[in-house]
Amino acid sequence: MPDKMKRSAFSGQHKKNYDGCKSPMMRILALKPKGLALPSIHASMVKAFRELGLNVLDIPVPYKDSEIRRLLRESQNQFDAGFILDLGVDQSFIQKFREFQLTLKIPWIIWFVDDPEGYGFPDSCEPEWTHLFCWDREIAQRLSLHENWKGRPILYLPLAADPDIFSPENSSPGLIYERGVFVGSTRHENAFLEEAAVSIPETKEAEDEIWKIYSRDLTQPLDDLLWDHLAVAEGKPKESIQPDPLAKIWIRVFAFRLGRRKRVESVSRLLNGGAVFGDKGWWDFLPDHYQGRIGYGDKLRTVYNGSSFVLDVRQPQARTGLTQRVFDAGCCGVPVLTEWTPELEVLFDTERELFSYRTIEEGIRKREELLISIPTALRRAEEARGRVLRHHTYTHRVRGILEALKEAGI
Repeated sequence: MPDKMKRSAFSGQHKKNYDGCKSPMMRILALKPKGLALPSIHASMVKAFRELGLNVLDIPVPYKDSEIRRLLRESQNQFDAGFILDLGVDQSFIQKFREFQLTLKIPWIIWFVDDPEGYGFPDSCEPEWTHLFCWDREIAQRLSLHENWKGRPILYLPLAADPDIFSPENSSPGLIYERGVFVGSTRHENAFLEEAAVSIPETKEAEDEIWKIYSRDLTQPLDDLLWDHLAVAEGKPKESIQPDPLAKIWIRVFAFRLGRRKRVESVSRLLNGGAVFGDKGWWDFLPDHYQGRIGYGDKLRTVYNGSSFVLDVRQPQARTGLTQRVFDAGCCGVPVLTEWTPELEVLFDTERELFSYRTIEEGIRKREELLISIPTALRRAEEARGRVLRHHTYTHRVRGILEALKEAGI
């Protein structure tokens, strides 16, 4: 570690830190992003850092140039590391983040809970000062091997839950949502892909053809399926077209369109009368069941606790990563019906703790099973809650981060 990082204005303060040893308190600069769930995840991580004995300055991501200059001026030699989710999300800040790192010269803990390539990675990060974590195991492995990434391997760090926010509530005389609930958007919002999807001709015919194959087994890697389809359509080997920028845009557009189709069809058929919360796009598909938007936190906890089960459908930007719903609903002790992914087998006991499906038809069977066999569903839900509390809270995630920093000599 550079000498500059070892010097501390708080060098007289000592406290038992995360490794149980008496040592100077580590100082973290935490930049809070905007968004729906991100501010809450950030707050839970900051709380966990502090509970484990770290000194955290928690401030919003600076968006204006004057704010960035002031922060750089006032932060010199004041921190041992920085923490940020999804590079702060704001594009103007992301464009300046690498310069920001080079000026401060402290290690940055960057936790991606969305596809890093959507935030300019790897060009947006300075390898020397970057310690990357990603919620999706396959994405972490793939980007660690990216030819343009010269930094440390990206470490797998799945999402988690905060038991102070998500927990069981006193049961009302009857469930509010007897047919289950889904909370989420119709699609992964991306203005560029929305515009591109409209501009690419003949997308509906190709989309129908690919969906027919994809819907037979939703565990298929969608990107691989799309590249195979495009290679056949172009009459060229897949490897020869993968570097083509236009081909990459085609893949992203179709992943976007098929992700939206999967979510709409899955929610429409798997809930079959349940309630839907999310963006206004749901009104076009399920007007009788759309309940509007809902904030992340206490209101969402009440909705989960008032439901017979929580439905989970993953977005296309996730290769194998689990969504927030699995952890939050699980922490509430509510049954979860989730799309299967290999990471379920790593993080949960799928036979004892969750209900999972690989096709919509299998999901319908699992839905009926959990609605009919209520004692079994509740036992699984309680087992899932125990699993989350033992292994999947933000305190567990912060411990994982600190252990990784310790191994890196920080």
